[in-house]
Amino acid sequence: MQDNGGNTGVRAARRRRTPRRFLITGAVALLTVPVAVLVTSAPATAGVTRFERPTSISHTDLKQPSVAFPVGTTDKVPVGTWTSDGGKHTSRAYFTFDLTRYQGKEIINAYGVVGESSVTDCGQPRKIEIWRTDTPSTPPTWQTAPQVHERGGDVYNSPACPASRLELDLTETLRQALAGGQDSLTLMARIAGNHEKNKRLSRWITPLGISIEANAAPDVPSARMVAGLACADGRRIGTTEPVLSAQVTDPDAVDGFAGDPVTATFAWWPVDRPTERTEWTSYRISAPSRFFYTVPAGGMVNGGTYAFSVRAADQHASSDWSPECRFTVDTVRPPAPTVASTDYPSGWGQPGHGGPGIPGTFHFSAPGADDIAGFYYGESSPIHYVAADGSGTATISHTPTHSRFNQLYVQAADRTGNRSAQMRYEFTVRDTAPQVTDGNPDGAIGEPRELTFTPGMDDVVEYTYRLNDGEPATVPASANGTATVTITPRKSGMNRVTVTSRTSGGLPSGEARLEFYLATEPTVSSEQYPIGGGEGAFVGTAGTFVFRPGMPGVTEYVWSVAGGPERTVMAEADGTASVTFTSTFGGFHWMEVYSRTADGTVSGTASAYFQATSWAPTIESADYPEYQASGGPGVTGEFTFRPAREGVTGYVYTFEGEEERTVTAGADGVAKVDWTPQSYPTDRSGWVRLTVRATSGSLVSDQVEYAFALNSLTPTVTSADYPPTGGGAPNVPGQFTLTAQMPGSTEFVYRYNGEERTVAAGADGTATITLTPQYDGGNYLFVSSRTASGITSGEDYYYFYVRSQS
Repeated sequence: MQDNGGNTGVRAARRRRTPRRFLITGAVALLTVPVAVLVTSAPATAGVTRFERPTSISHTDLKQPSVAFPVGTTDKVPVGTWTSDGGKHTSRAYFTFDLTRYQGKEIINAYGVVGESSVTDCGQPRKIEIWRTDTPSTPPTWQTAPQVHERGGDVYNSPACPASRLELDLTETLRQALAGGQDSLTLMARIAGNHEKNKRLSRWITPLGISIEANAAPDVPSARMVAGLACADGRRIGTTEPVLSAQVTDPDAVDGFAGDPVTATFAWWPVDRPTERTEWTSYRISAPSRFFYTVPAGGMVNGGTYAFSVRAADQHASSDWSPECRFTVDTVRPPAPTVASTDYPSGWGQPGHGGPGIPGTFHFSAPGADDIAGFYYGESSPIHYVAADGSGTATISHTPTHSRFNQLYVQAADRTGNRSAQMRYEFTVRDTAPQVTDGNPDGAIGEPRELTFTPGMDDVVEYTYRLNDGEPATVPASANGTATVTITPRKSGMNRVTVTSRTSGGLPSGEARLEFYLATEPTVSSEQYPIGGGEGAFVGTAGTFVFRPGMPGVTEYVWSVAGGPERTVMAEADGTASVTFTSTFGGFHWMEVYSRTADGTVSGTASAYFQATSWAPTIESADYPEYQASGGPGVTGEFTFRPAREGVTGYVYTFEGEEERTVTAGADGVAKVDWTPQSYPTDRSGWVRLTVRATSGSLVSDQVEYAFALNSLTPTVTSADYPPTGGGAPNVPGQFTLTAQMPGSTEFVYRYNGEERTVAAGADGTATITLTPQYDGGNYLFVSSRTASGITSGEDYYYFYVRSQS
């Protein structure tokens, strides 16, 4: 709600707008159907503009005075004197329009639009006139021409000839026609007076159309509401500051667009003092919209009867006032109700009355109130409603859903809708649930359990029980009211049995529950890898894990480690099974195991945690420090592997991109290897990863990684002829000197304009090449070097700029 003045509001629905247009121009004037445009942007006007095409067109001919010449609604017609086949003709054109849609509307603007398709002599002045005539019942002839009334006006002049668009003001012409009660309008086009016989002034014109902007008054406001309630006889409200509202619509609307901007004027007054009238007018918003007005504080009092009415207005006209909406203000809340029940008396006394599922009758009243309409009630809040009888009381049937302490929240409501304070009625419901005794409380999964049901109320004849989500089953009670059943639970984890009883009279009891947990998970143990903590064997040590059943009849186990694939092992006759697992990394591992029986019963899942001790070696290199760029292709580096425990006899290592290798450790467990990079790993930006595992007999440790980077050792390039800043010119040779950075380089590999070539390096590690650029602008020379053994440096480029010859 949008506020206006602090205590009033209007809410508007925003819609797409269209720009203001008074006339349909150009190609639109050639349309064969009316076109509607909503005019909203100018503050002085509001309405819908339509371009009306004539419903009939014809012309007459003095040469054939008794013949009518009707044409299509898009055909051109002659006016004035013209010749054809050696004959002389004088013609007038007639255009008839349907004004039915404009009855009762105000004409704001009306402009005629006509065009010339051909003109006899553009050197002569334009003398076209438009006259209003009677509307003929049939196309007229020269002899039966309709009665001419006033002249609609002269066509505005235009320098163009022929002119595709000519206009004239027809506003007063349409107003007079509608004021005279006409539902159609006929306009005649002719050449003015004594000029009509002048052949040089004749022309053929396109059909006359009229751009009409008209306005209708808004509709009488409807759907009136007070304080959110629809207006009705005897309406009562519970506030002295009600919100009044009404829906406002306006006939002037075009599909897909908002309607006219309108206002709503609210008027309200005390019914017994109509002269004390208050009016308020909203600001303008587009119809259709609901308008709101909030009565200011202090304007209305309790016990007063008031009326309000609403009138809508656009910028030209107003609707009639809506019918009155009368209402009485009643802000007095009824007293809190009283509640009584013989089935469930008030109080916390034990053992209580009735029982869950047994309905009881409750009586509501509000002593001292004479306008009670009904009561709201509910177990946690008053959400249900029951109407009061003529005495202002009501009776309900309520069925408690649980035993012991219960309550009902109740409110009285008067005819206005005012609610009383909330009353809480407290009562005790007897616990009628049967008792359940488990004859095998320590039974395992799949073992039978005998359950005995003992009644919690008199005259029990049957019990209904249910195990977990199974189907309910009903058994009769014995003479003493008890019953015995046997269940065989096959679900691991928590199990639940629910039981209710029923008397011979059909009364249900409360629900009893028996819950028991079946621990069916297997247990896991390992000598090499203690379960649940403690340092385990070294990585690579095969460990034996023993699975023991947590339920009878286990035939197999399903196990996995660290989220890996599940594997199945068959159980021995005693229900146990053993598996072997070898860790490949240090630290904590988790193993998950569950068991299955031959009939498909699945146990719970056991999670066993154990630790493998890491003995991954360490790596050192002064030539290629970790996480740094050093050396490069052809530069040999030494790497030292050190053990994490005694007994290491060797190492398995891999330089990224190469084959796995081994090296024997010394007596102290240390080993050293030399490595010479054969090329620069461009795809890894020079980075190399070395992975190493230690060995001790048949044991292999977990893996350690060592990352370092190579310098690219790319050649440098210089050129006095073509420095990077620019030089030379297209087709002018230039020399470039290549200098090796990689030791032992014997040749250079270079690429220019996509062609790869080689050149031998001199004893000083340099070479000079000659290139002839073909084009000006930026150029790139890509260069790398190679040794005789094939070791290759990284590749880099030399950028130089070739100047234009101009």
